[in-house]
Amino acid sequence: MADPMLLGPAALFVASTAYTTAVAATEPNLPGEPFGLRVPGRVRTHLALGLGSAISAPWPMPAIAMWAAVRGNPGSDWAARTTTIVGIGMLAGILSEPATWGRRPVPPMQRVNVPLGLAIGAAMVSAGTHRLRQQAAALPV
Repeated sequence: MADPMLLGPAALFVASTAYTTAVAATEPNLPGEPFGLRVPGRVRTHLALGLGSAISAPWPMPAIAMWAAVRGNPGSDWAARTTTIVGIGMLAGILSEPATWGRRPVPPMQRVNVPLGLAIGAAMVSAGTHRLRQQAAALPV
């Protein structure tokens, strides 16, 4: 049984990543450089290997978030923790990219994806931590 609180942000993350990955595949000059680290190779190769790009998350992240939201039930700690951890990773990834801060040129349509990605990451963290607080409050003392 899916957890609807976690399913919404996870579905938004999947949709956002699908769009940004499609755009990144057409833009060869947007390699991912989190924390200034750049893996050699082409952007399409990075996307295929699950490394992401300057504007798209690595595909395993939304896959893991969606898997946790679909497989977890409203009482499962692991689903809430997984969603929270992926959300934190998403926020860290966006904030660590030079393209986020304007140090690398990005297509004009992608500028809206930075605040959207931050909002989705915050929603994932919020939903996961809220679910964990609900479960902690329900434990017998």
